[in-house]
Amino acid sequence: MTHSARIIRGKLSLSVILFALCCVFSARADDAQTASKVAASVELLGDEQSKVRNKAYATLERMLEDDEKIAAHLQPFKNHEDPEIVARIRGLLQKKQNKILAEERKKKQQLELKNKHAKDRLEFQKQIAKLRVLEKKADGVWRIDPDDEKMMRSINKKKSIHKIKLTFVNQSKQPVKIFTICAHKHKDEGGGSRNKHTKIEPGKTHNCKETWEQRVYVLTDMDDKALGLYLTGEKNAKIEFKGVPAAKK
Repeated sequence: MTHSARIIRGKLSLSVILFALCCVFSARADDAQTASKVAASVELLGDEQSKVRNKAYATLERMLEDDEKIAAHLQPFKNHEDPEIVARIRGLLQKKQNKILAEERKKKQQLELKNKHAKDRLEFQKQIAKLRVLEKKADGVWRIDPDDEKMMRSINKKKSIHKIKLTFVNQSKQPVKIFTICAHKHKDEGGGSRNKHTKIEPGKTHNCKETWEQRVYVLTDMDDKALGLYLTGEKNAKIEFKGVPAAKK
């Protein structure tokens, strides 16, 4: 290494050290300033005027909400000589702790729900593997053989967590009825029976502004004979009914 290179390297190292020291001193200065603000607001909690006390409490509550480090500055005041200040500080800290615990419980529940959803999905996929799938569309809608309607009612669907929009387009030359069906175990939803949804005239479109994934729709003629059986996916989708395919000769 040349002499010039050593000098440059030494200057760079010194600059890094100075920068680090500046950061440390700046952080300490900010921390001291924060501690001072906390202490000033805490003292106002013991003011004779309730308006002043409430304003100081709101200030500390907001500071605690914005910066978790404020809790450390509040801890020493739990032993303040003023009982009212002690009560308010402990109340603030307990409220913050309760919120943290609630958020942790929520995250845990979300994780458990996600894991259950994945497990249910796997089981559901095993069950629908027994069905005769006539077509799988890119948006996730599956067209299933109408003869499998009874089997579809016995499947234990996973819990739906995705709301979707669904569009029906009747491209056939006949009016069709639309029904939803659910598993037999879902007594509150009809227990395996068909539930009338709507009717679509030839060439018309029907929009479902809100439905759920893994919902089963049955399209029938006016005599309730199944013409099409569809299973929704997790994405917004369109079901186009073009009529019953002509029988092969």
